[in-house]
Amino acid sequence: MEKAIQVHLGVLGDAVRATDLPAASKHSAAWLIGRLPALYNLLRQTDESRYDDEITRLYQALINELASAGVACPRAQKLAAGIPEGLRSLHEELGLPKLALKTPSLPAPRRKFPKVSRQSR
Repeated sequence: MEKAIQVHLGVLGDAVRATDLPAASKHSAAWLIGRLPALYNLLRQTDESRYDDEITRLYQALINELASAGVACPRAQKLAAGIPEGLRSLHEELGLPKLALKTPSLPAPRRKFPKVSRQSR
């Protein structure tokens, strides 16, 4: 199980580094990802929900960090949107509890309407 988690987190870390996020955001994301292996080990050893809650909290913070890039970094937004599904698969494969993650809604694209001239009667 540890190997699968390490591989998943390694791929996630590589994907974050490949984004155009500012250095501070990349550092925050790396810190969040770096805390996860120890929590997964504690969860596996004890099966206590507090570790599951902390894992969920860290992933949610990671998603929010990536999504906050806005239109400046579409790659980070796409990565944020894919995290819940990737974790669902990983947790299902390893028999871990499901995580209740929320993907922040992306801003709706602005629609341009043609100008309509009003004719007075």
